[in-house]
Amino acid sequence: MIFIDKLTGAIVMLVSVIIMGIGAYGVSSSRSLFRQLLSIEVIFNGLLLLVLSLLSFDAIMATYFGIVVISVVSAEVIVVVSILIAYLRESGSLSSEDLEEGGV
Repeated sequence: MIFIDKLTGAIVMLVSVIIMGIGAYGVSSSRSLFRQLLSIEVIFNGLLLLVLSLLSFDAIMATYFGIVVISVVSAEVIVVVSILIAYLRESGSLSSEDLEEGGV
């Protein structure tokens, strides 16, 4: 089993919070829809790192959880990219301002 001591766990939690903060900054500061979706993925990855560090005391559960989350995120990325391609073909740009003006 993999055991993380308290200091290492705190460092991993701090890094995951920093990663989520970077993602939140990317969502709030970018006007490109593609960059906003990538920033949301960064937030999810920071959250995944936090949850996996909390589950590190049970290595089997952490492994199963990691495999399930990676599978779900892969499917989600495929769906998001296909939606972005369809939106790009329809509108001609990936600006989030177009969504605010005309709606979805």
